Amino acid sequence: MSKRLIVTLGMVLAISACLATAALAGVPFPGTSTCTITVTQFPTRTACLTADPDIIRLTPAGSTASPVFDRVTISVRVRDTNNIVVSGAAVSFSEQTGIVNIANGGATTATTDAAGLASVTLHAAYGFGRVALCADGVQLCNVIVRSPDVSKGSLPAQCGLSTGTTSVSGSDIINPVCGFNVNFGAVTVGVNDGWDLDCTNTVSGSDVTGTLGKGGVLQYFGDLGTLGAVNACP
Repeated sequence: MSKRLIVTLGMVLAISACLATAALAGVPFPGTSTCTITVTQFPTRTACLTADPDIIRLTPAGSTASPVFDRVTISVRVRDTNNIVVSGAAVSFSEQTGIVNIANGGATTATTDAAGLASVTLHAAYGFGRVALCADGVQLCNVIVRSPDVSKGSLPAQCGLSTGTTSVSGSDIINPVCGFNVNFGAVTVGVNDGWDLDCTNTVSGSDVTGTLGKGGVLQYFGDLGTLGAVNACP
């Protein structure tokens, strides 16, 4: 005698959930992965930079100015949605928002080990905005980047994303759209906070001239570096 299999909605949902879980196995998941942000600066970080470790001040590659800006290392443990570590995941930085371009060189890419661990370091960039850390194309965390190098030239059109060779020069001050001069005033998040280099919540002349223990545009004049191609999480 034949038997009939009665399939209920609950069974269908349970099977679907199992299939979805299996499909996500080994895929990095932000909710279970962890990022540890470590910032190195000489001299010691000051003002709101102490309270907000995700604000990273960077200059073009090869900067020799003093005081130097920041170097950030992000250590990650990559896990999937089942909280299982993901080994062999490609970890890298990528530009997320704003006008940012990461310099070539340095340990900006890595592969997770058997414990799902990897570390990458960012030491130089152009412009301002957010830089994300990705594992196999999945964004896990991000940091805010600020740089005195915000413009490729004096014209408004030269505020865009930059590749190739870049330098800190007078155009970073006088550009009528993205120069420091036109961004003076109290900080408005998402509007002119990228120009507040000394982290005083005001964009002012001190961000151009620099103050004791804090960098300014003039201290980085002539700093020159080669930037990489603009990247994004796939």
